Amino acid sequence: MATDRREFLSSMVGAGLVIGGKTGSREDGKHPPPSRPPALQSATWDTSWTSKVTGKHRAVFDAPEVSDGLPLIRTLVWIRDYREVYGVQASEMSAVVVLRHNAIWMIMNDEFWDHHDVGKLTKINDPKTGRPIKRNPFLGPTPFGGLPPAMADNVLTKVLGTAAVLACNLAFQDVVDRMKDDTGGDAAKARSMALHHVVPGIVLQPSGVFAVTRAQEEGCQYMLAS
Repeated sequence: MATDRREFLSSMVGAGLVIGGKTGSREDGKHPPPSRPPALQSATWDTSWTSKVTGKHRAVFDAPEVSDGLPLIRTLVWIRDYREVYGVQASEMSAVVVLRHNAIWMIMNDEFWDHHDVGKLTKINDPKTGRPIKRNPFLGPTPFGGLPPAMADNVLTKVLGTAAVLACNLAFQDVVDRMKDDTGGDAAKARSMALHHVVPGIVLQPSGVFAVTRAQEEGCQYMLAS
C-alpha cells in the first residue's frame, strides 16, 4: 500500500491514467456508441445511474481495496487531467466508481465506523492519536500523509458530486454481519440497520462484477483503481 502511494505521489497520474483494457475503444480513438442495455427483469436494483453516463469521455474505476482512498483520488485526477489537457467541461465526462470486496467499508458513515471499530478492521489510524480512526476517513480531513488536502480531504463527498458511486451487495453482507450482534441475529433487521448507515448517494448493485460490466456496456473505459 505504501509503495502504491509513493508511486502515485511521484507523478500524480502514474497508474491512474493507464487503461486496463480495450473495452469500449476503437483504433481511431473515437468514442463508440454504447451497446443496447438489457431489458429490466426486476425492479429490485436501482440502475438509473446508467442514464447519467452520457459524457464523451467515460471511465469506470474498479476499487476492490481501500488503498488509502487512492481509487477516489484517481477518479478526481482523471477528471482534472482531462479538463487540463483537453479543456473539456464536466458535462463531457462520466465517471463510475465501484467499491467492492475490502473497499466496501468506505461506503459506511462515521457512526458505523465508530461503533464497529472499522478503523481497527481496516488498519487505518488517526494521526492525532495513533489509534484506529473512529470515523470514515474519506468524509473528512485525510489521515494519510503526503496527499494534497485540496483533493484528498472529503474525497468521497467530492467524488459523489461528480461521479456515480456504486457498491457491491455481496461485499455488503460483511457489513450486515457486523450488525447482527446488535439485532439478536435478526438478519433482515441487521440489513435494514446497515442500509441506514450507508453514505447517501451511494447505490448498491447486485455485485461488483455486475456494476463494472454494466458501466462498460455504457462505454466506460476500465481501470483497476486499487
